[in-house]
Amino acid sequence: MKTFFPFGPPIGHAELPKEMIDDLNKGCDKIAKDKELSKSEDWSQNLVGQVNQEILIPKDILNKWGNWFAKQVKSYIAHYIAQMYIPEQQIFKTDLPYEEVVKNVDLKTSITVLSAWYVRSFVGDYNPIHTHTECELTCVGFLKTPNFAKENKKKNSSSNGELQLISNGGGDNVRHFFENDSIRFIPKVGNWYLFPSNIRHLVYPFNCKGERRSFSINMNTNRFERPDEPSK
Repeated sequence: MKTFFPFGPPIGHAELPKEMIDDLNKGCDKIAKDKELSKSEDWSQNLVGQVNQEILIPKDILNKWGNWFAKQVKSYIAHYIAQMYIPEQQIFKTDLPYEEVVKNVDLKTSITVLSAWYVRSFVGDYNPIHTHTECELTCVGFLKTPNFAKENKKKNSSSNGELQLISNGGGDNVRHFFENDSIRFIPKVGNWYLFPSNIRHLVYPFNCKGERRSFSINMNTNRFERPDEPSK
């Protein structure tokens, strides 16, 4: 897990294991080829994407790879805490060295998966600007991609199928120095991105043949108090 701060909130990146990619693709293909499963596992009614198909990820696959995802989330949280180490500030105080902070995060953090689904997109499909509600973290992992290279050579086609994250602090049309308000990710099989669920994001349509297959998981941790929970 590597963590970046392009506009404040942390954006985590990790490479998906080859075996996991294979498991996820096999699980998706099995459901997609079965009319009854495609209907029973359909998740599109809960989502805003204008895409071909959105279906739930099988629980056995999530259980198999649960520890891997948990490890990444804990690393992400540790990096987030570490970047707040600024002398004489009030955000985060501790006398512990960074290694101990990471150890405490690992021991004291639990992760709960709320929902997990595949997104199967084809020519013309897109996902409008949106956020994910009632969760803390979400992610996008790429499992299949068309050959965007040829299409991207055409004029005004460089955003084909890209994932864009947009800072919640922008929108005033004023130029800011040393500050960025969005970032785009070119789909590549194996790339996985983790980010706060309230970050606005979208997926651009594409015009080349083939399937753009990704997955998302909504998660909560025990690191933050919910609005309806008493202070501890």
